[in-house]
Amino acid sequence: MCYGRPLCGTGLLYYIRRMYSPKLLILLVLVASGYSICAMDKRKSTTVDIFTANSYLSRTINIALTLDAPKEGDWGHTLQAGDFTLIKKAGFTAIRLPVQWVTRMTKEAPYTIDNEFLARVDWAIQEALSNHLAIILDNHIDTSLMKQPVVYKERFLSLWKQLSVHYQRQPQQVMFEVMAEPHDKLDSVWNEYFKDALAIIRETNPTRPVIVGAPFYNLVYRLGNLQLPQDDYLILTFHYYNPTRFTMQGEDWFPIGKPREWIGTTWTGSVQETNDIVHTMDQVSDWAKQHQLPVFLGEFGAGDHADTASKARYYKYIREQAERRGFSWGFFNFTVKFSLYNQDTKTWYRDLLEALIPTS
Repeated sequence: MCYGRPLCGTGLLYYIRRMYSPKLLILLVLVASGYSICAMDKRKSTTVDIFTANSYLSRTINIALTLDAPKEGDWGHTLQAGDFTLIKKAGFTAIRLPVQWVTRMTKEAPYTIDNEFLARVDWAIQEALSNHLAIILDNHIDTSLMKQPVVYKERFLSLWKQLSVHYQRQPQQVMFEVMAEPHDKLDSVWNEYFKDALAIIRETNPTRPVIVGAPFYNLVYRLGNLQLPQDDYLILTFHYYNPTRFTMQGEDWFPIGKPREWIGTTWTGSVQETNDIVHTMDQVSDWAKQHQLPVFLGEFGAGDHADTASKARYYKYIREQAERRGFSWGFFNFTVKFSLYNQDTKTWYRDLLEALIPTS
């Protein structure tokens, strides 16, 4: 129990000095100077283990197509303070914020991040924390690094040096994702590049939760290629969009197959469909247990061409399977595409939200 009024007065301290032991005297002097014993305990308790930190992400939503656009607003959404309030009231616990950092950095060394943009991200972090939401700073798009990793490694490491120093005093509710969905030529050097970036982060952020996934778009079947350094504050992530004929139907940007021809594909929850989800999550769970890591399902969702009933069944089943294994999860996406929220009508798609955060 704490009381707010400190002891004071030299006469009282003289009396204490005569009556009590030196250790007790030190403690009482701290109280006399106004230092809160409860504050000491609270300060110690602010650093949590990585499994507790992962629980902060238990119900996460991605706000993509926003700061991952080359210029905010170009892809259909500009971040608003009200977004954070809406998300918190809906029942989410965290935000994953995909950011395209490289378009906001100078082209030559030392690859300085634009101060105005960094202030924008600072604002987003403050809005999240003010609404009691954890937030993941996700390095989301770096096409040059994927194609020419050797050429752009210095820029990649400079980014994490700057972010680590800038955010070193933020609480553990602010988490780092070093690179979302590594692929192409980065695959073969991903273990090395992640290790180097993590070493930079740990210089100033020894207990910062850092999220990492397998090469080739964080897909599960490449988990065997992921080799992680010994570290007590890593969270394993993976992304799940199977079956793509359902989730990517009508998405012209999707590079495989003919998404327009897939429009009308449903997800019924058949044995075959559910078995694929169960098998995938079991693979992840087994690997994570072997390596003693918590798991964050960082992305899952389906495009806006898929019917609502199918999406609700699909989201509910994935959520339940993730939670059954103790995974935290991150739904993709808040608005614009793969939407959970209609920013034109300013309403949630209620059936989909209910599938993710049931109210009964």
